Amino acid sequence: MMDIESPQNSAEEARHPIQVVSRRTGLSADVIRVWERRYGVVSPTRVSGGRRLYTDSDIKRLALLQKVTSAGRRISEVSELDDEALGGLVQEDESSITDLLVSPTGAQGPAGHVEKCFQALRSLDQALLRCTLAVAEAELSLPVFLDQVVSVFLKQIGQAWEKGTVRVSQEHMTSVIVRHHLLGMLKGLNKSGPVMILTTPTGQDHEMGALMAAIIAESEGWNAIYLGPNLPAVEIAAIAIQSNASAVGLSLQCISDEALLSDELRQIKMILPEEMPVIVGGAAVDHYRSMISEFTENIPNDLEEFRVILSRIIG
Repeated sequence: MMDIESPQNSAEEARHPIQVVSRRTGLSADVIRVWERRYGVVSPTRVSGGRRLYTDSDIKRLALLQKVTSAGRRISEVSELDDEALGGLVQEDESSITDLLVSPTGAQGPAGHVEKCFQALRSLDQALLRCTLAVAEAELSLPVFLDQVVSVFLKQIGQAWEKGTVRVSQEHMTSVIVRHHLLGMLKGLNKSGPVMILTTPTGQDHEMGALMAAIIAESEGWNAIYLGPNLPAVEIAAIAIQSNASAVGLSLQCISDEALLSDELRQIKMILPEEMPVIVGGAAVDHYRSMISEFTENIPNDLEEFRVILSRIIG
């Protein structure tokens, strides 16, 4: 196997614990350990207690490996490549996707990607929509992709539907493709991370907010268990207790029966252990804020606030 550690790298200070490496690279701690053991992709320093510490170069290499494997390559095929070769593959992948999917004028920033998504919606072009989402995800950071592309696109679809400028068939096609893309972003690799249950309560059929919250939680090192939408309070609480969850996340995307929602939240809080935090977010939280605040203080206004709450819970 090729020796990937140069004299310069070996002299670097190993100062990053595996949790930091996981967040910066998008790889779960479990995957990092497997790649070390099976393929020797990096050689962290071991300190007292068996803790691993990584250098900046280790993080750079793991980030490159994450990108090339996400593009479809097997880790066994690229583990012996040096960083320069990995960087070349990343550039090649990004260039080929952009050349294939972006128009000659190019999509400029999140707004450009949203407009391209709308072009695909209007023409019922499934391939274009799938590819535009893939390009946006590759070009943008995770929070920007979710907040400024996916969330904005879905909100604008809702507004267009209310105005009658988008047909039901167009909305349905779009929802299927966006949902499929978001589900594909959930990797389910953080088995050793704190568990979080994510869903929507009874009466809330729209699941995109809960899906995006699950993706954010997973990127922060949580073992995010996404249960789908419209679950009764008893089921939510039972799964949370069974999995020894550290938190429960609920998404409210539409205005529905307030009495039913209040009853569902009350049941969840009654069944769950008192110390288990419940986070309630989504497009409809402002409408229900006074009622929700009776059950929880964790009411994020957006995905960034959700991320902050997650960090606070795990300390």
